[in-house]
Amino acid sequence: MPFKRLKKFLSSINPTAATAFAAVFTSFCALGISIYQSVILRNEQYAAVWPYIEPTVTYTNHSFALNIQNKGTGPAIIKNVSILLNGEPVNDYRAFLVDLLHQDQFQSLSISSLKNSVLAIQENVTMLQAEFPDSVVIVTTDFQERSSIKICYCSIFGDCWQYTDGDVKKIRQCGD
Repeated sequence: MPFKRLKKFLSSINPTAATAFAAVFTSFCALGISIYQSVILRNEQYAAVWPYIEPTVTYTNHSFALNIQNKGTGPAIIKNVSILLNGEPVNDYRAFLVDLLHQDQFQSLSISSLKNSVLAIQENVTMLQAEFPDSVVIVTTDFQERSSIKICYCSIFGDCWQYTDGDVKKIRQCGD
């Protein structure tokens, strides 16, 4: 009995309408697959140019350096870098180093602004570097306890991240 009904239903279907429906259904499936492939390709493109900024502090008995390195897979557009000392923004890097290292006798002092600069893949830039005479010895630095580094940077596609003391979070855009 059920087969008779099915046979009657199938014989009542217009073959042209069935073909048209199959064509429309196939087209929608192809469209869905195309959109999905485009999303995957776009995500691959974004991942291929993902920057990852990491600052490092190195010091010896006679030197101190703050380096910024791009360890990502794409260039990093540095929008701004800020350093806090005891919770207060640092505007004078020389005074910052004197306060932090308890020394004011510099043999050489180098300060580089990274604002609005681009770091290539694996590029390492020295932001602050201080050399001290042999008569001066840096015993210790409490950089991590007293200071904080914030770096806002973006990829070439405009995706932005905020680095704050080892924690990286994606943000909408960098504030000036």
